[in-house]
Amino acid sequence: MINKNKKPYKLEYDAFQKFIKGESFTFWEIFILLSKSFLSLLEGLIRNIPGAIGFKLRYYYYKIVCKKIGKNVLIDVGVILSGPANISIDDYTWIDSYCIINAMMGEIQIGKRIHIAPFVNIGSREPVIIEDYVAIGASSKIYSNSQVVIPGKRMSGPMIPEEDKAFRSAPVYLRKDSFLGANVVVLPGVEIGEGAVVAANSLVIRSVSPWTVVMGSPAKRFMKREKIKDTY
Repeated sequence: MINKNKKPYKLEYDAFQKFIKGESFTFWEIFILLSKSFLSLLEGLIRNIPGAIGFKLRYYYYKIVCKKIGKNVLIDVGVILSGPANISIDDYTWIDSYCIINAMMGEIQIGKRIHIAPFVNIGSREPVIIEDYVAIGASSKIYSNSQVVIPGKRMSGPMIPEEDKAFRSAPVYLRKDSFLGANVVVLPGVEIGEGAVVAANSLVIRSVSPWTVVMGSPAKRFMKREKIKDTY
């Protein structure tokens, strides 16, 4: 079933399905897709502009095209925000260089005072909710959609028709003050509890209790963590 949050990009979704089935496009579909490509060209130009000018240009561009951009948001060099109409970013958040945030198929909400380190990949088909004061380590991956073993279905990726795909979709939540180390993988349906810490190189396949530290593949509880006192 297609997530209702995909609606802003229904044309792109339908066109891709036609492409992988070898079907023809209508003139209207070609015209609209080409028109949208010009906006993508502008985005591509500003994506890799370094320094303060680049930060400002990206901020004002994404403030127009994203669902929400808060104040003093930093979007670094090389960041790809795919499906910006489904992306919300709150105040004082820094999305570091070369991250890929794909919200073509589902909503992604990013809270305030968050740092998403370089080369992080976030993919949504169901919502991905990242609450305030979360840190995500470099090269981590967060997926609300993943391929799974389903009898009679294929696991060969996106280049097969939708009805043949074997996948599981479920929301992912990173609660307030949680932390992911470098190279962590979070799979669909996982909730990282408030204040929880996931050690580097861990695979998270089930939810993590608040204020605990987990590590390993799959991640298991290692120790408790002291709660943080709110200052503002």
